[in-house]
Amino acid sequence: MRRFIRTVMIAVLLAGAGDAALAQTPSLAEAETAYRQGDVGKAIAIARAAAEQSDPQAQALLAFYLYTKVPSEPAEAIAWWKRAAAQGDAEAQFMLATQYLYGLAIPADYSAAYTWALIASQSARLSESARNEVLKLMAEIRVRLTPDAIKAAQEAALGFRAKPER
Repeated sequence: MRRFIRTVMIAVLLAGAGDAALAQTPSLAEAETAYRQGDVGKAIAIARAAAEQSDPQAQALLAFYLYTKVPSEPAEAIAWWKRAAAQGDAEAQFMLATQYLYGLAIPADYSAAYTWALIASQSARLSESARNEVLKLMAEIRVRLTPDAIKAAQEAALGFRAKPER
């Protein structure tokens, strides 16, 4: 349970790094307002409409809503985080890293966790506090990997190229 709470708290911190972008996207700002007012269904509907248009920020936000709502929909959340992460969304990359580390909604895979954390750490959109959280996560993962696994994850991260869906 503590890991789930930590994951959610860090996601909120990372989401804060994108607040300026949210303000520029009226539909996502409306989704956030609805979510904060407790209208999760409306927030999900708004975020889903934008996510289905291949907006990676909307995909990451939708995943967060689906993961944190009651009842949670972790499988669908993971699918949306994967789509957003592939397009370069740092929040989604971080959330995949935490999911792979802790095995919360998908099987634990420390190499995948480290790869996604490395990729997220390179994002120019991260605030200093969010980057520090990513670096802490990387340190937590690194102690669980062999030197060969670390090298393979670093090579995979170096080869990552965001691919827009559109």
